[in-house]
Amino acid sequence: MIQAIGVASGLSIDAEYLRIIQELRSLGLNPSGNKTVDSQRLAQAKAELIQRIYKKEETNSTQELGVQVINQVDESQYAQRAEMEEQRLGAMTVAELNRIYFGL
Repeated sequence: MIQAIGVASGLSIDAEYLRIIQELRSLGLNPSGNKTVDSQRLAQAKAELIQRIYKKEETNSTQELGVQVINQVDESQYAQRAEMEEQRLGAMTVAELNRIYFGL
C-alpha cells in the first residue's frame, strides 16, 4: 500500500526504508514518514526489547537457583538406611516365612 501511494504521488521509497517500516509495524509502532526518525525509533525499540529479554532471563535464572531443601537427612541416618537396604533384611525375613508357611 505504501508503494502504491508513493508511486501515485511521484515519491520513491527505497528498500531500506520499507524494511524499517515493516519492522516498526511488527513491533507495534506506526512509522512517522521520516526515514531517520523511524530508523532511530526502530533502534530504540530493538534495544528496549533486548533489555526486556535480558531481564526476563535474569528473573528466570534467579528463580531456578532458589532451591529449597525440604527434608534434610542426617548423614549417619542415611548411611544406616543404605546399609539396611543393601542387606534387605525385611525382604529376606518375608521370604523365609513364606518358605516355611507354604512349604516351598
